[in-house]
Amino acid sequence: MIKVRVPATSANLGPGFDCLGLALKLYLNLEIEETAGGGLEIKCEGEGAEQFPADESNLIWRSINLVWQKAKKVGSQRGLKIRALNEIPVTRGLGSSAAALIGSLVGINKAYHLDLTEAEIIDLALPLEGHTDNLVPALVGGLTISYKNEKGGVSWSKIKPAKDLRVVVAVPDFTLSTEKMRKILPSQVSRSDAIFNLSRVSLLVKALQDSDWGILAAAMEDKLHQPFRAPFIPGMEAVFSKVKKTGLAGIALSGSGPSVISLTKKGSEEIISKIMKDTFREAGVNCRILVLEVDGEGTKIEGR
Repeated sequence: MIKVRVPATSANLGPGFDCLGLALKLYLNLEIEETAGGGLEIKCEGEGAEQFPADESNLIWRSINLVWQKAKKVGSQRGLKIRALNEIPVTRGLGSSAAALIGSLVGINKAYHLDLTEAEIIDLALPLEGHTDNLVPALVGGLTISYKNEKGGVSWSKIKPAKDLRVVVAVPDFTLSTEKMRKILPSQVSRSDAIFNLSRVSLLVKALQDSDWGILAAAMEDKLHQPFRAPFIPGMEAVFSKVKKTGLAGIALSGSGPSVISLTKKGSEEIISKIMKDTFREAGVNCRILVLEVDGEGTKIEGR
């Protein structure tokens, strides 16, 4: 049996739209076992299990078939049984789909001794996920900056954030469609807004590398996507305002939402957690609060 552990991820972190991603210590665990018969059997348990269909539309199923096709294997000749134990909230902006894709691709790569590189795994996953800001940190961990290289492929750089960084996540009790949240964004942006985001993303990388907590609130500001998504998340603007006023943390949507992520120094988690929960409640939104650390390892695999 092969066991694969994949971290949750948060994309964008405010200004790093479709570029920045952060791996979090919250996991999807996959157990992959060969069976005597052919075919593919998938059993999902935990968070959002009822939302994972056990047929060809399942992301795990689709990604495994991609590998079979690439390796010129016939799936029916070697049966697989997969058990998914999920801790990651589904359709909340925490990379649940990226985790499913990366976990299954890494697992099947190991099971069939295919020796796919990390870049090849990302390339296989990209058509199903659409963008790399969740895929890359799910695979390699840490804080990642992904970009298109001169050959048209995906490259990335990984940064190890400070050990005392803590991530406070408010997970509302409703979902948002990533596809819908992308469609509401304008196709063009002004030069001033582009410059604004460039300055903020540069600040953010410095803050996370150097533990410069004082600039986090400014560093996580954004003008390219969050202003357009805010109307779909009651209480979001009030939460942002109150957290930033503390001077203890930065705050942003996690991916396209509705989860909200705050980055702060160890010791400030309780203050930030209370502000987020209370302010969302005042807006009529129930939410869970998760206090997490950064996962620096990415996808881990055990077994043959």
